[in-house]
Amino acid sequence: MWSDLILLVRARPDAVRFAVVVLLGIFVSLTLWLSAPGLFGLVTDAPNATKITARVVHGVGCAAPGAGEIVTFVHDGTEHQAKLDACGHQPGEPVQVAVPAEVQVDMTVHAAEAATGQSDARRPVAYLLFLLACLAGGGFSYLYGKLS
Repeated sequence: MWSDLILLVRARPDAVRFAVVVLLGIFVSLTLWLSAPGLFGLVTDAPNATKITARVVHGVGCAAPGAGEIVTFVHDGTEHQAKLDACGHQPGEPVQVAVPAEVQVDMTVHAAEAATGQSDARRPVAYLLFLLACLAGGGFSYLYGKLS
């Protein structure tokens, strides 16, 4: 068995190079997937936040960095006021916000579309492109081996 493997390596070094690069790419992608499952958006993140429609009380222009806007929302039948880390909204404008499960007195809420853990189709596509890049690297090593 080992003699057959050594014979294959001597006869087809380009195929072995191709296999090594592809397997290395698969290993790296699986390692990334297991160590950081939310990295490519393959796992639905479950942030402890609910999406609620809030009303802007005090809007801030986008020229003042970090100023934040003031919004009010109703959570569990109680009206709350919070700082929204956004800009450019008009007073009275409805905004979808992500409110944490524990509502605090002095808290900052985020726009629901921009909240951590939200993902659209870009992350799974990024993962597929990463795998295709691994395959392309294997193809490059195969072609490079043909030239030498």
